Amino acid sequence: MQLKLRIASLVAGAAMLATSVSAADLGSPNRRGSIKDGPVEYQRAFSWTGLYIGAQVGYGWGNTTAESGPLTSFNQTYDYDTNGAVGGGHLGYNWQAQNLVFGIETDIEASGISGGGRGSLGFQHDTDINWIGSLRGRLGVAYDRTLFYATAGWAYGDVQIDKGFGSYSDVRSGWTAGAGIEHAFSPNMTMRFEYRYTDLGSTTATSTALTSIDKSDVDFHAVRAGVSFKF
Repeated sequence: MQLKLRIASLVAGAAMLATSVSAADLGSPNRRGSIKDGPVEYQRAFSWTGLYIGAQVGYGWGNTTAESGPLTSFNQTYDYDTNGAVGGGHLGYNWQAQNLVFGIETDIEASGISGGGRGSLGFQHDTDINWIGSLRGRLGVAYDRTLFYATAGWAYGDVQIDKGFGSYSDVRSGWTAGAGIEHAFSPNMTMRFEYRYTDLGSTTATSTALTSIDKSDVDFHAVRAGVSFKF
C-alpha cells in the first residue's frame, strides 16, 4: 500500500514538473508571441541565398616596375610606388548549403591610384590606373548573419603610362584574390570589409614614331568597405 502511494506521489510530481517546464518554454523570449497570443511563431535563421547589388569605397597602394628605352634595347629601369582611392559598384548572387556559401560577383570601379618615379638615367615615368573591374567567385562560411569568405578571379583595368615625351594607355588583364567579412544588419542589408591583391600583368607598348619601347608591370593592394542590398 505504501509503495503504491509513493509511486502515485512520484507520478504526480513528475506531471507537475513537466507542466511547469512546458509553460516556461512557451514563454521563452527566443520566440515571438506569448501564451495569450495563441500559437508561437518561430524565428527563421538568416539565409545568404539570393541576388544582391551594392556599392563600395576603399584605398589602394601598389607598385610599378618598368623598363624603357629605344627600340633596339632597354636602357632604363623604374621601380616606384602608387596609391589612391577606389570606389564603385558590385553585383552578385549567393547560394547557401547549410553553413557554406558559394557565390559569383562582378564589380567596376573608378580609380585614383597613381604614382611616378625617376629611372636609372634620371627620366620621369608615371602610372595612372583610371578604372578597374573584376569577375570573381566567392566561398565562405556563415555563422547565421556573419559571413567569412575568400574571393578570387579575373581582374582588368585601364592603365596609362606617361614617359614625358610620350604616353600609352591600354586595358590590361590579370587576376585578383583576397578575403573579407560581411554581416547582415537586416534581412535585406549587409555591410562588408574586404582586402584584395590585384595584378594587372605586364604589357609592352611600342611607338615607332618615337622609336621607343616600354615594358611595365602594375600591381596593387586595396582595402574596401561596402554595403549591399539583398533581394
